[in-house]
Amino acid sequence: MRLLYFSGMAVGVRLQRLAAHLRSGTPGGSVDPTPVFSCCQDDQPMLPKIDLSDIADELTRLGDEIQRAYDDSAQTVEPAPQVLLSGLAQLLDTVRASDAESPGASTQALRAATGAEPDALLDHGLGLLHQLSDVARRLNQESQAQAVEVLAVPFACWMLRRGGELQHPEEVVNALATLANRLRQPDELAELYGLMEEIAEGIGADRIQGMDPTDPTDPWLVLLINRGIVATRSHQPALMEAAFKTIGEQLPDHAPYFFREGMGQMEALDYPPHVREVMQRYFDQWCSGQRLH
Repeated sequence: MRLLYFSGMAVGVRLQRLAAHLRSGTPGGSVDPTPVFSCCQDDQPMLPKIDLSDIADELTRLGDEIQRAYDDSAQTVEPAPQVLLSGLAQLLDTVRASDAESPGASTQALRAATGAEPDALLDHGLGLLHQLSDVARRLNQESQAQAVEVLAVPFACWMLRRGGELQHPEEVVNALATLANRLRQPDELAELYGLMEEIAEGIGADRIQGMDPTDPTDPWLVLLINRGIVATRSHQPALMEAAFKTIGEQLPDHAPYFFREGMGQMEALDYPPHVREVMQRYFDQWCSGQRLH
């Protein structure tokens, strides 16, 4: 699971290591800054569209690059990229053909076409994306691997909007962290917060109830922490209030640490006064009597 810094750096570190990295400013890992999607000619990153045609087009572009690397490679990598790409293309075609005006109608159409529930099809698609990114990584195509991983977000949101439920959110949570790492503008981060909200609402209730708050890699825990950081970086008090309230309610053991570290970053990163005011209030609530380092 990838956790974020308040400065916007996404790293693959566990929660118990995050404090040391925040204090030292040394990231526990790195993320390729190459944008997954480009905007205009200045090559600025942007959020992926929740659109199956865009997903399919991006898979075609990335698939060609990964397949070329596969053809040129002396090592044996299985499964072959084309096998996974064919499976993804078939899945996207089926999902697109079953689209309807309401989530209930889409669910019925998917059942009729595949004999499977939307949840299972969502898991299947995420699994294929994970395998494809793994193949790309084994072919030393790190940028392409991350670009494939990020597609988990629009695919999951599309399926959730049509009646699916996310039972295994690990890959999507990591993809959201990768996107957050690439965004700098508060309005873009506010839009990303909305996608994080969709993913949070789409995670199965059984999975949330089974969360282990002592496990720093638990995807629900990581999602809530990262959402709080994205809300802060959006500079929008309303988003901060909503995210901070959830952290306090669902992660009370982690809340003091989160707000202590957040408050410590307000001056270091020159956050605007209206953002500091919200963080200060929650810091006072959760860290009263504790020394700010």
